[in-house]
Amino acid sequence: MEISKEFKLGIFSWFGFVLPLPARLDLIKKAGFDATTLWWEDEIGHPGIPKEDMPAIVRESGLNLENIHVPYDNCDDLWSEKRSIRDAVVNRHIIWINDCAVFGIPMMVMHISDTKAPSIPNKYGIDSISRILKIAEELNILIAIENTSRADYNQFVLKELPSQNLGLCYDSSHDWLYNSNQGELLEKSGKRLMAVHLSDNDGQKDRHWLPGEGNIDWEEVTDIFPYRSYNGNITLEVFPCHQDFNKTPQAFLKKGYQRALWIRSLLDNKVQ
Repeated sequence: MEISKEFKLGIFSWFGFVLPLPARLDLIKKAGFDATTLWWEDEIGHPGIPKEDMPAIVRESGLNLENIHVPYDNCDDLWSEKRSIRDAVVNRHIIWINDCAVFGIPMMVMHISDTKAPSIPNKYGIDSISRILKIAEELNILIAIENTSRADYNQFVLKELPSQNLGLCYDSSHDWLYNSNQGELLEKSGKRLMAVHLSDNDGQKDRHWLPGEGNIDWEEVTDIFPYRSYNGNITLEVFPCHQDFNKTPQAFLKKGYQRALWIRSLLDNKVQ
């Protein structure tokens, strides 16, 4: 019998309840999670928190900082035929890669397509991502490209750029919502899996519910999950559904931790 890998469990630092970042991180830690991830923009509040201060705040909380998720506005410009348009978005991502190196963040999660991407991925996008990847390789930072509404873009980029510093961030909600061939991306590109954003939905919108509260077939997801090659965390990217908003953040995180344990147990059972 194969021994369990004991994947560490994580959750996105914003989980739907309006609390200062240090308070959210404290609750995440107390719920039992090992790690968290950050949205890489300043946090608005009283007082506000510059993003540059956030990695230290995470580490002071006792959590591991798995990665940052960078803003994805204008990410379709990665594929523009106009070099000047591509340069603007490429340069932003290079700044964020340098931030990772400065603040000791091992991985950057990014989107490579949104709603206005070309119908077919092209050489211009490969040029853009190659330039970002070159800096990441020099600084030993990982880039995980998240599947959104066009999983074919992820497959195209991963095929064209076989770098060990580039891989997939698998979003289960996006996969089940936008694709008729759910699971194919994970099945075909699983060996390049670097991170996961696990959540559930009702097939209508990207709800980010806790696993088990929507229509996603988690037995199928765990059947095709690259258990042996994946070395990342089991990370939730979730928000409360209506009934959870009527409870405390502690109750939501407790339930989230139990669902993360459930996913890990499903994975363990597949190899026993």
